[in-house]
Amino acid sequence: MTFPELMRKYLPLWVALSITLALLIGYNTSGVKTLKPAIPFLLFVMLYPMMINLRVEDIGKALKDWKLFSVAVFMNFLLTPFLGALWTHVLFSHADPYLATGFILKVTVPCSGMVAAWTGYAKGKVESALIVVALSMVLAIFLVPFWMWALAGMYVVINPWMIFQKMLMIVVLPLAAGLATRKILVRKYGPKSYKQRIAPYFPGISTCGMLTMVFIIISTQAKLIVGNFHWMLLVILGIGTLYPLLFGLVILFCKLAHMDHGNSMALGYSVAAKNHAITIGIATTAFGGTLAVLPAAVAPLIQIPTMLLYLKLSERIRKFLHPGGIPQQTEMGKKANQP
Repeated sequence: MTFPELMRKYLPLWVALSITLALLIGYNTSGVKTLKPAIPFLLFVMLYPMMINLRVEDIGKALKDWKLFSVAVFMNFLLTPFLGALWTHVLFSHADPYLATGFILKVTVPCSGMVAAWTGYAKGKVESALIVVALSMVLAIFLVPFWMWALAGMYVVINPWMIFQKMLMIVVLPLAAGLATRKILVRKYGPKSYKQRIAPYFPGISTCGMLTMVFIIISTQAKLIVGNFHWMLLVILGIGTLYPLLFGLVILFCKLAHMDHGNSMALGYSVAAKNHAITIGIATTAFGGTLAVLPAAVAPLIQIPTMLLYLKLSERIRKFLHPGGIPQQTEMGKKANQP
């Protein structure tokens, strides 16, 4: 088993181990706080590799497919924030205000770095998934600060300009470096070699940075978390109910819009699979030293199994979308396979 396969297949286990060790060590010692200066470096390790494979140059294609564009924007930046705020009010209105803020942040930042991979496993259109991810990342720079101000402002004081600056730092700078890196690597090794031998390692490297950051942040809040362990259970309950609802709503929208299975799976994963790395980065830099990071740290425990569930249901989803027996869509777009 290769390193990328090991990190991807057992991600929930690595997250569970990281959180468990963080709680055990952080609860019994205060020495972990000396590791906090490493967080900026870990942010880079977590975000930069993730951005190398992102194809921002494909955003223009989304504007040509109005159905794809409309459903992606509506679900990621209109419906999801409001549902996240509703879930937060029901579950966290009497909890730590930064925990409530972190939950809203977690569901508002779109698109996991694994969206394209999950879409491919489900025989969806990988090219569509890549386009939606790129489009969502750009829109998130402007819309996440607004929604945090509008929805999380009732829990803590939110400075939208500060969050916008954090988004620029966390998304734009690593993205620019990632685009330059991909061009250099493709020029040196060729598109095929880059795609097969180099690109698969970047998500695993990003995950290592994320796990280390989760360990440091959770360990510094261990006593507070252990003393209020039900908060973690509420986060699990919130994510475990909201994410499947989002996926189901996307499929329903796609059914009503007469979209094919390939685009439907791309949209489903891009809406229901949220980005852990960027959320942790914002929570750490904008709300450092608080429980705002807990939802993002716990989310992979639930997100990966639910992504697998959608994969197992993909054939039933195809029949729901095409009850007349439309032939299976396996074309993922030749350009999607180009780095």
